Amino acid sequence: MWRTLPVPARNTTESEAPDPRKGIEAPNRRAPNPSPSPVAGLAPEQAHDWLRLQRRMALHPEIIRDPLLEGVPPATLLDRIEPQPPLIRCAKGSQEGLVASQAERLASIGARVLPLPDPAYPPALAELPDAPAVLVIRGDPAALCRPSVAIVGARAATLAARATAQRLARELAQAGFGVVSGLARGIDGEAHRGALAAHGCTVGVLACGLEQIYPPEHRGLADRMTDRGAVVSELPVGAPPRRSHFPLRNRIISGLCLGVVVVEARRRSGSLITVRHALAQGREVFVVPGAIDGPFAEGGNQLLRDGARPIRCARDIIEDLGLADTLGQGPAASRLSSGTTQDFEGGAGKGGGAEGVEARVLAVLRAGPATRDEMLIQADLDARRLATVLLELQLDGRVVEERDGRFHACWSA
Repeated sequence: MWRTLPVPARNTTESEAPDPRKGIEAPNRRAPNPSPSPVAGLAPEQAHDWLRLQRRMALHPEIIRDPLLEGVPPATLLDRIEPQPPLIRCAKGSQEGLVASQAERLASIGARVLPLPDPAYPPALAELPDAPAVLVIRGDPAALCRPSVAIVGARAATLAARATAQRLARELAQAGFGVVSGLARGIDGEAHRGALAAHGCTVGVLACGLEQIYPPEHRGLADRMTDRGAVVSELPVGAPPRRSHFPLRNRIISGLCLGVVVVEARRRSGSLITVRHALAQGREVFVVPGAIDGPFAEGGNQLLRDGARPIRCARDIIEDLGLADTLGQGPAASRLSSGTTQDFEGGAGKGGGAEGVEARVLAVLRAGPATRDEMLIQADLDARRLATVLLELQLDGRVVEERDGRFHACWSA
């Protein structure tokens, strides 16, 4: 059964899971991005004690959450708690110098420090028993508090899955929702790009220090995100992107959101760790169904068998979240897909109508991926005509060919 999936020990059980809607208002499409809050959080030079606490306790937030919420100052807490090995080692006697250096580095990239008791700290995240004691953020802290949906999936994703992730993010942003992911290659990056394409708000959660972007090729993407959202980390300056940091990062991704969407995940995908955190936190889990004849979507399809909600478009997500009353207002609603047929047929041919040979090829691919031989038979075409049509559809961005020789139809832009 769905709720019997193993849950990370650091999180709550289902009965204890906090309500992710606490402190979250319905999205407002008239103001798609929250108003900047220039005074939110602390300037790094004002937060030395918090940065010291972050260096010591970033990997053990559950130990210090309650005392911090009760008002115990970070300096007092550091004196009381049992010392933990720092994430970043330095020569003896230079700890304070390192903290000052970290503060200067954060200030140089325009970062703010959000301690757990700060009024700007995201309420949904603060409810978690292992809420980060300190967040460092580039961008607008208010982006962490808006109603959001996480989109996660494979790094080595198929082209069709990448297109789907970008489309879902674009539709969610058009409907006024934030999009949260991990800035990784593959699905994560496409989710961020989709939200930005709609001039929406997107948040990236790092598994390393805020001053470094991993992977490095996403540095430009991260800079764009800080203009309309945020990039955030719970780890101190200098913390590398270790394998052990990514599962911890994933709990923040799900914790910031109302629900998590999985777009293509293999059986042992790290996205499934995000799903387990989401279940423990009481968030909804959605899956884009994938092909059953390959390994790319095994993990996601198993989630569907376990009881996750299948979705085709952002409208499905919003309705399943119980926020359908936010649809049907303004121009954004008309851009939300209402189903598979509309997405494939709308704009498939010249002038918006699918005609002739293109329509026959798209009709075949609408039923699922197909090889050239399968399309020759099912669309009743000769090889030369099929090759010409496939080339035109690929140049238009409506069909992609995978490495296994199969073709997939892309959702319309």
